[in-house]
Amino acid sequence: MSKHLSFPESVKAELRKIAGEGNYVLATEILERGADDELVLESVEEAQVIVNVARVQMMVASLKFPFWDEDDARHDAAHEEAFHEVVLGLFEKTASTIRQDFEVKTSI
Repeated sequence: MSKHLSFPESVKAELRKIAGEGNYVLATEILERGADDELVLESVEEAQVIVNVARVQMMVASLKFPFWDEDDARHDAAHEEAFHEVVLGLFEKTASTIRQDFEVKTSI
């Protein structure tokens, strides 16, 4: 049974772009379903695939912007801003929306 979730259009577009550029076949297929402002998920496994795309982006952000933490001696405000853009934007919006209906792993 399909589950239709309201989802921010900009976040879905960003996930689509990432999935396409990364050749994430199943993620791309899932993200092509439904309207631009919804996710149509068939199972918890599909929900996890979409969350995993966001998790990968969070891991990439932690590698690209390692000095994001203000407690780090080499703290860099630009790193902090860029890292939090991914965490509070793409990752949090994806995870929080999907977690409302599916039990998925969100930790890195």
